[in-house]
Amino acid sequence: MQRTLGLPASFIGHLLCGLVLWNLQVLPALAQDAAPPPGVQVLRDAELTVRLRQSAAQTTTAHTLPLHWDVLHRRKAGWATATLRFDAMDAQRLQPQALLIPRLGNAYRISLNGMELATGGELLLPNDGWTGRRPLWIRLPGTLLQAHNVLEISIRADYLRRAGISPVQFGPEAALQGTWHALEWQRVTLPRAVSLFSLVVGIFCLLLWWQQRQALYAFAALCELAWACRITAAWLEEIFLAWPAWFQAVQGLFWAGCLATYWLTRTVWGPRPRAELYVASAIFVLCPFAVAGGADWVLGWTVVLVVAWAALILRLAWECRHTRDSPQLWMLVALCVCWAALVRDIAAARLAPAQYMDGGWTQWAAAFAGVAVLAIVGQRFQQARNALIDLTASLEQRVLQREEKLAEQHQALRKLERISAKSEERARILRDMHDGAGAHLITAMRQLEGGVASQAEVMQTLRESLDQLRLSVDAMSLPNGDVNALLASLRFRLEQRIRDSGLELLWDVALLPLWPGSSEEAMRHLQYIVFEAISNVLQHARARQLALTACADGQAIHIHLRDDGVGRQDGACGNGLRTMHERAGLIGAALELRLEDSGGTTVCLSLPLDAPALTAA
Repeated sequence: MQRTLGLPASFIGHLLCGLVLWNLQVLPALAQDAAPPPGVQVLRDAELTVRLRQSAAQTTTAHTLPLHWDVLHRRKAGWATATLRFDAMDAQRLQPQALLIPRLGNAYRISLNGMELATGGELLLPNDGWTGRRPLWIRLPGTLLQAHNVLEISIRADYLRRAGISPVQFGPEAALQGTWHALEWQRVTLPRAVSLFSLVVGIFCLLLWWQQRQALYAFAALCELAWACRITAAWLEEIFLAWPAWFQAVQGLFWAGCLATYWLTRTVWGPRPRAELYVASAIFVLCPFAVAGGADWVLGWTVVLVVAWAALILRLAWECRHTRDSPQLWMLVALCVCWAALVRDIAAARLAPAQYMDGGWTQWAAAFAGVAVLAIVGQRFQQARNALIDLTASLEQRVLQREEKLAEQHQALRKLERISAKSEERARILRDMHDGAGAHLITAMRQLEGGVASQAEVMQTLRESLDQLRLSVDAMSLPNGDVNALLASLRFRLEQRIRDSGLELLWDVALLPLWPGSSEEAMRHLQYIVFEAISNVLQHARARQLALTACADGQAIHIHLRDDGVGRQDGACGNGLRTMHERAGLIGAALELRLEDSGGTTVCLSLPLDAPALTAA
């Protein structure tokens, strides 16, 4: 979406100056006038003992907190001890009390009435990794409090590391807890959220660049990733590098972010004047030399950078006074916000002792910069998407023609598949009829033609044929792998016939797991094996009892059919038994026939649970 936004250069300049002055003058007054919660004492008056690192002498003076070391002792490092005295009533000593120190660093040691309460970092080791950025919350045991108390806070102050001591709040835990949570939210949670947001935006732009290889996405990704790392460095409690190296790393991130921001600006605006490019290149090339020269050189380079950015912003605002280009307007506003936050933070760190507790506004400007980058990248992506839609529309007709041809071919293939499926199903039905009902019908015909079989024998053969047909129909609706359902179907179809033959049926089937990897073909093979085993008992065993048991042991499903008949003669192996073995091999099952010592035969069938069943081709 495009809209008009006229921003004259004079308006941008007044806006930036107003933001800086408001931050430097109004916010400190608001912070000083803020009333503490009821029952809370704010300890500001301290006896301050200072020892500089280059000198063994100590100086003791009265000081009103906050102590902003970089403002009080410029370009120097050392140690300081603030002694604060406060009174506690008897009622306070009976209730949970706490100390809240909004900011304290770099390293510290805190003691109350000679008893150590908390430490952070190495107090005697200059430039160690501890930073002390989080608000410090200390619960005070009632036994430590006296009528007159002495609180000592010792710190190690490193050069340009925001060392100092904020005013200390003392009071009931319940009264201070809300303030502590608010400070945690402001100093830790929200900056973490900003870092994460910038990281997500940077990764998103990086993925877009990886996909489309456009310079805009690459510079946007580098800009946001540098912001994310730079803001992360602002809330880390303990860093992993010694201070000079960490300072150089942070300045490197700042340099990379500024460089990426400038090139992103050039990408959004298009070609810039050659003189501007020369000035920008000279400033960015000087950064590594300034970092190598020390903090004072970095400060001078930063001042030059701020002035150059101000000149560039004013020029861009003049160029955009009549523009309708939304990405340029987004970029201009983001540059204004980030420039104002940077100037404000530099001035607060150097010129405003009362703003020692403030965490800086650059991190909040990073969030707005992320929104602006998303807006710019989103519009560029929308433009690319529209171009892709236009290109797609030009190819739609050809695609439709190809789809029509493919649809015709698909219909022909589906017709062939239906014919093939019908042929396969017809072949299966014929095979089942030939192996089952067909074989029994042929036997019945031979019995009638021979004239030697009785009517009862012929009827028995016809019943077997009918049972086989019914079971073939039942097999079409059996769930794959449900052995319980298959055995139940067999019992339903054959139980009456078994009892009419004078056999006692013993049925012991446990709840079986599903047979993994089975198919309709495998279920039909299994049904045939069990049916053939029962038919053999009815026809040849001359048994009085038939027992079917089924159980599972975690590795296989075991089905046993045992009769107490005469058994089979050694070496006898009819077509039915051979077919049973063939079908068992097709489904990956183990089939065994055992002659029992007490008489009778047991058919043992094992269906593996750890491998898929095989099916016939």
